[in-house]
Amino acid sequence: MTADKLHLCFDQMSSPVALHDCRELSESFPLIFPGWRIREIPDSATPPVLNMKRLDNRYVLDGCWLDKPVSRGDRVSAIGLLVAELIRAWVRDDDNLLCLHGAAAEFAGKLVVFPSTYRAGKSILAACLASVGTPLFCDDVLPISMQDGEAIAPGLAPRLRVPLPDELNPVFRSFIDAHNCLQGEQYLYLDLDDDLLLPKGRQSPVGAFVLLEREAGIDACLEVVAEAEILRQVIWQNFAREVEAPGILSLLSGMVAQSRRLRLRYDRIEDAIELLQEEFSTWPRAEFDVHVKMIKPDIRHDPVSSLLPGYYLRNPEITVVEIDGQSFLADSRGASIHHLNTMGSSIWSLISEPITLEEIMEILLAAFPDLDRDEVRRDVSNLIGELAQKHLLHGTPDN
Repeated sequence: MTADKLHLCFDQMSSPVALHDCRELSESFPLIFPGWRIREIPDSATPPVLNMKRLDNRYVLDGCWLDKPVSRGDRVSAIGLLVAELIRAWVRDDDNLLCLHGAAAEFAGKLVVFPSTYRAGKSILAACLASVGTPLFCDDVLPISMQDGEAIAPGLAPRLRVPLPDELNPVFRSFIDAHNCLQGEQYLYLDLDDDLLLPKGRQSPVGAFVLLEREAGIDACLEVVAEAEILRQVIWQNFAREVEAPGILSLLSGMVAQSRRLRLRYDRIEDAIELLQEEFSTWPRAEFDVHVKMIKPDIRHDPVSSLLPGYYLRNPEITVVEIDGQSFLADSRGASIHHLNTMGSSIWSLISEPITLEEIMEILLAAFPDLDRDEVRRDVSNLIGELAQKHLLHGTPDN
């Protein structure tokens, strides 16, 4: 029997998506991808970026960056899997995009972004914000323009985990039930009007990052958060191409520095929404006090060639952002961004000139005489080894 193949092109993506014996998935795409132009194309010489197949009553997805095929049992879960990997393919296909895991809603013309944290309720909070008329930008993935740092609406239907929380306000539950357009074993999708889900391609500046922390019995409150904590969270939730880490670090650190930085601790969603509406009804005109220091790579000279055995030196091709006594390092040859805490940043500052492990240890013990010598030796040795393995510094032990 000949397999049923369906090749679909999503907007301007350079490679199609192929559905093998699972054409029924495409019937839900207009609901899941509102505003996207999806068209069927003939089987061409361009290999599909993703292949979804129906095998033994399961949906199996394969892609070039996946370590192995991934399968799902029900149709809605398979669509969710396809959406997640399609967005990854979209970002890889467009040099102008990076993407953050998180939800975002528009308040008074700017976005409040809720970076993804495990089971903190960002998607259900986003849906409930929409129920009170707050325009929703996204509930899970937030594309960012690498050119100007503005967010770009992805045009994806919000997805909620089921069952819904037992304590959910009946008004919110009724809104979700009324807009439930597709439900499976684990998730449901919402079909929202254009005024509640901003259209694909709409651009908006980011005005605030708000970390969510759900805690039973607590009164909703907002707390100021340090720049370094927000930047670390945003970097962890970033996925982009396999290169350009310095550019991504520069962009994200600048966005965080120019945004409000808060933590929302809450129990009842209705209290959280009321607090957010009050806090972000307007935006202050005052300038932000920026604490970011960026150090660009310095490759004008090559001190590495004369480095003696046993000495270590920072890789001069590393871009560094320093905030609140912490450092974020980006290697121009890769996509990784590395975080150093206060002690790690102190050690990083010491290796701006050739230095041995023993010299680093003695300087730290002189500055912190109460530290245990063996613990300092172990911690310094581990950090130096990790930095060397990641090509963030040069040098070898003196054997």
